[in-house]
Amino acid sequence: MHANDIAFGIEIETHMPGNDRTPIGGYHNGLPVAWLPAGCKAERDGSIRTPAGRKPCEFVSPVLRGREGLQSVETAVDAIKDRGARVNESCGLHYAVMTIMWSR
Repeated sequence: MHANDIAFGIEIETHMPGNDRTPIGGYHNGLPVAWLPAGCKAERDGSIRTPAGRKPCEFVSPVLRGREGLQSVETAVDAIKDRGARVNESCGLHYAVMTIMWSR
């Protein structure tokens, strides 16, 4: 098996500054985020509790693969942090992994 045979996706729960203008879609109806790698979306998640002056936001990746996918995650995490996102005890990281088996 090779790294590109493994597909995965992540969801990063955060809270953003209240004045951040990132468009946030509804639950399971995310909106594209221009400042993140292609295919990433932002959506609401009712489980995220926010301090005053902040708003909840869950960032959802597209299907990712291999080394390029891991680099996309690193780029996204750095950009989310630089944008002012923070986490607390109500936030989590969710991931799903799927192995793609090919006949050889």
